[in-house]
Amino acid sequence: LQASNLNLRMQIEERRKAESQLYYEAHHDALTKLPNRAMFTDRLTHALRHIKRHSQHSFAVLFIDLDRFKVINDTLGHQAGDKFLIEIASRLTECVRENDVLARLGGDEFVILLDSLVSQDDVEDVATRIIESIEQPFEVDGNCLYSNASIGIALCNAHYRDASEILRDADAAMYQAKSLGRGRYVYFDDSMREQLLASLTLEQELRI
Repeated sequence: LQASNLNLRMQIEERRKAESQLYYEAHHDALTKLPNRAMFTDRLTHALRHIKRHSQHSFAVLFIDLDRFKVINDTLGHQAGDKFLIEIASRLTECVRENDVLARLGGDEFVILLDSLVSQDDVEDVATRIIESIEQPFEVDGNCLYSNASIGIALCNAHYRDASEILRDADAAMYQAKSLGRGRYVYFDDSMREQLLASLTLEQELRI
């Protein structure tokens, strides 16, 4: 009986470990080990629900895009590109606070959920640290590489309905940052959404 109980406990423990590993793999990026889109969306959804119940709380999403990653990848190869992304992930981790969520969406796109903000200065401090960190040269396979970070920021409030809307607006602000010269951060505002809608309408009209 003791042997049977021990064997059963071992089977249960092995299954628990397997399920834990499967969960980890489903919610983390295989290359950088950071949370992936699924996990980030889940945490962002939770933060949005919290702010709808506690309106005094605030949070922000930073959408980060790296400059020159495609050039690095195409010139030096995918292995060097992967090493570059791993170093980027390490530097970004050093720029955020313990209670923040840093994730890789894919390619050279990273996002950060800055939770429990005290003031807008918190957002700007993190964004500035990221830009200054990414500006420093990278040593990859004997090559000295340079990049910049373009950051779009969406300050979140209860009017957002779901996580996808927040990511959409932070993404729009990031493209605005790239268009203004890169290596900078830009806050989302409603005029950007109007510009996107106007551009989409024009594109649809040109197709007719």
